[in-house]
Amino acid sequence: MRNLIKRSLVVAALTAAMAGQSVLAEEQLPKDRAGGDMFLDAVFVRPMGLVAIVGGAVGFVVALPFTIVSGSVDSAANELVKKPIAYTFRRPLGQIEEQEDVKYSR
Repeated sequence: MRNLIKRSLVVAALTAAMAGQSVLAEEQLPKDRAGGDMFLDAVFVRPMGLVAIVGGAVGFVVALPFTIVSGSVDSAANELVKKPIAYTFRRPLGQIEEQEDVKYSR
């Protein structure tokens, strides 16, 4: 039992050390070499963006009678339809985090 605890501690320490090294290595890479981010963006994030566009459009149509009465059609369209479209189609590939200061190319 004591041997098992020792081994577990050694494995945990090695795992923590390796995780720290990968974080340091990632910070040293130039921003234009974000191949992993590009892959994740193309394979997972963009398809989820398409789902968000469809869901937002459906939500917008369902909420339309209420937004017309309240006068918030433009803000609802912006949040539910325009932002998912911009996030999916206009941001650079690999830029997964949404950044307010980045202007999307048209």
